[in-house]
Amino acid sequence: MKKIFIGTISCKSVLEAEKRPAICLYVDSKKRTRDIRYICRLAEKKAVPVEKTNREALDRLTGSKRHGGIALSAGRRMIPSVSAGMSGFLCLIDGVEDPYNLGSICRTLYAAGCSTLILPRRSWENAESTIQKASAGAYERLDIRMYEDASLLVKQLQADAVPLYCAYRKDAVELPSFQFPETFCLAIGGALRGLQADLIAASAKNLVIPYERDFRNALDTPSAAAVFAYEYIRQKKEQS
Repeated sequence: MKKIFIGTISCKSVLEAEKRPAICLYVDSKKRTRDIRYICRLAEKKAVPVEKTNREALDRLTGSKRHGGIALSAGRRMIPSVSAGMSGFLCLIDGVEDPYNLGSICRTLYAAGCSTLILPRRSWENAESTIQKASAGAYERLDIRMYEDASLLVKQLQADAVPLYCAYRKDAVELPSFQFPETFCLAIGGALRGLQADLIAASAKNLVIPYERDFRNALDTPSAAAVFAYEYIRQKKEQS
């Protein structure tokens, strides 16, 4: 299935990440910015055809006037299943349905040094362009794995001796007082549905974000992911 990615950030991330086959790069011949010149050189280096065209043709190809003079046709990204041997900062996001939220989460996790994003198995293909824009290209660069069954995922983590920590209030430790190990999996649920019971039952430790006010509602998932991710960064910098 061919997809069209528009704009310099999306086109550059697809070409640099090499997680899907790039088919053809389309460029407005009147556009000569530094970014576009770099992307054209990158495409040529990777033997991806570069077609010079005009703005009107790009409007028709992309169905948009907000392409910035560049578009890339590319194939499907095959997202693998969870496998043995994963290490580092693994982040499992459960219950997120909105592509803008997923894109925001990807942007935060990639910037924070997350090794792998783990998601329940589903197709995001129809929303990939939205996710790409919302993530500033981080969705394409981030290692992503999917799982079919939470209980089997738990068994895989246990087999690899990867501790699972859940963002869950019951019997929880406040985040600032917890030290992340070198390899771990952090599970964060959607603000409405939360985490699956199999994940909560397997949690080695529940973690909670402390509030300054008596506020009983959960943060939205992108905000919670940002707090956890930047606590991870803070700890890494303290250790270095």
